[in-house]
Amino acid sequence: MRKHTFATALPTRLAALAALGLLITACGNEPTEVNAPAPETENEAPNEDTAAEDGSAEVELVIERSVSDEDGLTAEEGFEPGEWTLTCAPVGGDHPDPEAACAEIEEAGTEPFTMDTSDMMCTMQMGGPEVAHVTGHVNGTEIDTEFNKRNGCEIDRFEQVETVLNP
Repeated sequence: MRKHTFATALPTRLAALAALGLLITACGNEPTEVNAPAPETENEAPNEDTAAEDGSAEVELVIERSVSDEDGLTAEEGFEPGEWTLTCAPVGGDHPDPEAACAEIEEAGTEPFTMDTSDMMCTMQMGGPEVAHVTGHVNGTEIDTEFNKRNGCEIDRFEQVETVLNP
């Protein structure tokens, strides 16, 4: 009678588990799923020449600009409180320079609009009292964020979309 030791039993068990895993995986796939095209993802580049499939623009933003009087600083020259709208693909709205703003959004993507700096280590510096509250959507991502210049991270984030916020 042959004895099975740990050294011989382990590879046999691993091979059996691998075969079982393949069997379970194969049973879960319907034949139509095997050759089906991959589902569309959010990371695919939008078609800049046309509006979104639902008829809206790829980018639709409302930009509300204000000046905080907390620190007694003066705003950068040309920054004035007010509200603008901006659309891209197709370009429009009452933004002073929508073409440049849309080009900047195309380059920057959604990151400046979705970045959360609350847990980041940032330099403690005050860049100015400028504040911009931005709502809407960028390429399918809902946006509701505030831009300011209260620390190094926020200053950098503001500068990534400077043309959008302060053309």
